[in-house]
Amino acid sequence: MDKEVDYYELLGIEITANTKDIKNAYRKRALKVHPDKNPSPNAAILFHDLTQAQDLLLDPAKRSEYDQVHRSRQERKKKRDEMDSKRRNAQAELEQREKDAKKSKVDQNQAKAQYEAEIARMREEGAKRRQEDWGNNREKEAELPEESELDCALKVKWKRKKFDFSESDLEHILNPIGSVDSVALSQKKKGGAIVVFKTVVDAYNIITKKDTHPSLSQFESIDWATGKAPALVEKMNRAEEMKKEARTALFSMNDRPAAATGKPLFSTGSQPSFFKPMSIPSKAPPSSASKAFDNDYEAITLMKMRQAERDRQILLQQRQQTTS
Repeated sequence: MDKEVDYYELLGIEITANTKDIKNAYRKRALKVHPDKNPSPNAAILFHDLTQAQDLLLDPAKRSEYDQVHRSRQERKKKRDEMDSKRRNAQAELEQREKDAKKSKVDQNQAKAQYEAEIARMREEGAKRRQEDWGNNREKEAELPEESELDCALKVKWKRKKFDFSESDLEHILNPIGSVDSVALSQKKKGGAIVVFKTVVDAYNIITKKDTHPSLSQFESIDWATGKAPALVEKMNRAEEMKKEARTALFSMNDRPAAATGKPLFSTGSQPSFFKPMSIPSKAPPSSASKAFDNDYEAITLMKMRQAERDRQILLQQRQQTTS
């Protein structure tokens, strides 16, 4: 008995077939594959297998033993088919997910490309408008001071007995406040360095925060490398000073009538008055708006410096494009 051969399938019958069914199935199959009637070279082998199947299934003891093996094999085959089906479903689901993910990525790339195209169009339109404005207002170029490397350089000093800073140490301390381009330690005298920042704005940010930022308290002094502020910074400072003077003058107007005449603004004598007496202090206390102005002074200056630098870069690029 070959336990791997499915004798029921070979005869074309079910496992519940009786003796009569087995004999009838054998007779029909044997007539077709008998070597005397079938010239096929495999006919003799198939006829032998059919005879073996009939003999086994007609023997109750052998059939009972074989049925146990057959049912076990059928169960394994059923589980294997179910697992294959689950794997096929999982594979199909995975392929669908990959397909959906790929489609989503394509959609995202298309959306990104459209967004970038729109940004490029807006930039092109903005550049065109700026070119037109520059052509109509060329005198603005003369108002923006040229920036040099020294304008972005600061001279930094520290107590050499207390600190032993290296170039990387200085970059680590200063970079979070202003982007450092390069650092050169003083060779003649320890405890000093020239730090070149990427923009004037970065250098100015260090200057404005040298007395308030905790990281900068390690330095004994921080100043412009040339000994004076760059032309761009001076220009912005002059504009802010003019605004500050105007604000101060506005607050001091309250003192002028009383100081000039020595009399209150409104009489409280025997003459009838439609106004209630009021006294104006010799010095008006600072208002919340004034405090807010002082607190935001540095932020406003930085913002305007950045805008001035951006305008200068745009004008320089446009000038280069025009000349080329």
